[in-house]
Amino acid sequence: MLLLSALFGLIAGASSAPRAVQIPPPPRMVCTDIGRPALDITVKNERGQVLARSSDMEAWNAPWLKIDPHRDGSYGLTVKRRWYEPQTVKNIVVQYDGCGPVRATPVVVRLRPVRGAPLIRDFRFVGVHSDNTMVVGSWPYFQRYHLFLDAPGSVSREVVWTSGDPSVATVDQTGMVRSVCSRQVGRTTITATLRADPRFTVSTVFGRGGRGMVCPRGPVDR
Repeated sequence: MLLLSALFGLIAGASSAPRAVQIPPPPRMVCTDIGRPALDITVKNERGQVLARSSDMEAWNAPWLKIDPHRDGSYGLTVKRRWYEPQTVKNIVVQYDGCGPVRATPVVVRLRPVRGAPLIRDFRFVGVHSDNTMVVGSWPYFQRYHLFLDAPGSVSREVVWTSGDPSVATVDQTGMVRSVCSRQVGRTTITATLRADPRFTVSTVFGRGGRGMVCPRGPVDR
């Protein structure tokens, strides 16, 4: 009888012992962002004007920008832009997770002009792309063209705007381009000339026309 009681006691004690808790494995990381950039690069001149950003894909392929990834996950970069002293940034720390860089590390590179650099180093359109074949097939259409001037503040930003064929599109002295309604395809050259130095001009082709255009009667370019 005592033996049976002891046996039942052992069984009861075993059943009341704490059980091992199984911890499920952590869920697999799902990478929603593909190709997250490691660096967010901004290149500025001595006045603080933005010359280039890494968000512009053309900047990554520019010959004046060299990016060096290191084995420890850090980066270095060198900027060699015309008319400016070369600048190198070393040991840029980037944070990583299982999917790559956690976020793009901001890097601002401020350039200084080389001795003897011209006052006007760049004059160009911003955000205007023309392949000389595209035409605008709707009316009314208007767009303000913007320019970038890399020069000291002493250089006037005043620009003279002209349209090679005002019967296709007009442009006012604020850079606002307005198309003239016509089903006939036509093209004109929009030109901006820097008044401080007329040797600096930039041009782009604007086209309009198409059978789908509906033009009102009377003056169409108001």
